[in-house]
Amino acid sequence: MEDAAILIAPHGAAGPLRGLVERLAASGVTTTVVDELPAAVDISAGYEAPPCVLLDLREASGGEIEDTRLASQAIRRAITALPDTTPIAVVSGGNPALILACIRAGAGDVIDLQLEGTAPARTIIARISEQQRDRSVEASLLASQRSMIEELLRDLIRTERRSIDAEDKLAAQARRATGEYTAFTAETRAPAVLLVEHDRDVADELADLLEAAGIATFAYVTGEEAVREAQTLATSTGLDLALVAAQLPGIDGLETIRRLRDRVAGLPAFLMTTVIEADLAASAADLGVVGFVQKPLADLDDVVERLAQLARESLGRTREQAYVHRIKERHERVLARYRSLPRVP
Repeated sequence: MEDAAILIAPHGAAGPLRGLVERLAASGVTTTVVDELPAAVDISAGYEAPPCVLLDLREASGGEIEDTRLASQAIRRAITALPDTTPIAVVSGGNPALILACIRAGAGDVIDLQLEGTAPARTIIARISEQQRDRSVEASLLASQRSMIEELLRDLIRTERRSIDAEDKLAAQARRATGEYTAFTAETRAPAVLLVEHDRDVADELADLLEAAGIATFAYVTGEEAVREAQTLATSTGLDLALVAAQLPGIDGLETIRRLRDRVAGLPAFLMTTVIEADLAASAADLGVVGFVQKPLADLDDVVERLAQLARESLGRTREQAYVHRIKERHERVLARYRSLPRVP
């Protein structure tokens, strides 16, 4: 395969640089000269294999500390913009400090126009080109392998979900046939809301409407009682959403939500309040409260519909997590092998 190169020369290819380009062309290296990095990126995209990138750093050849720093920055910018390439620095009479800085910054090699003729320059380009082609082939094979494994994993997940659903249904049928207690799981249970409201009439009305909408509802009039029962409910029947009044006897609504989330991690919570003050809103946001319900409840149907939808969405996320957890348990060895594959840059 014929080697190709892109020369980034801010001031154009003249003098010794023009001579290098012509000698490389005579030895079979096609060199495109550009004056800035973005142009090199555009041209490089048209090549099947990444071309060599030569950086004209002759302005930094004096070897001053600042010049050395600028040369290193230019090389790092080229590597960032063209991650599939290893830049070659082009200098003129560069001192050891400059050459060392270029190599440390990531240059594959250095061509000194005062010291090296055509053969050494051609050898450097051939070596870097081969390294880049090898990396390109390796990355392509790795990407293909990851893509194939990811497709297999997607098929596996779809199959496993059907298998898990079938197993749960058969197990539930067997328990019912023998009269055994049937435990609720994320796959089989209805969405569930924990309601904390000190006004028993309001709590009962909301609970009845939520139940009628297919949402299991557990209502309490104090935060202490709700917190005490929350973990048991989460374990036995599941909880997907908490609706808590801001004003409660004993611990208030914010403290109730904080304690609830200590027992049921990630439980989405709504706060019911008459007035949404700035301090209350800020404290609620710090707790991760997802929204407010304004009291008095003027449109109960709208409130119930909103809460029911959020509870269903929360249960949906819980179901997905349950699927993922069970699938991971069954296929940990396959997933471990997949995770061990290097990431394609």
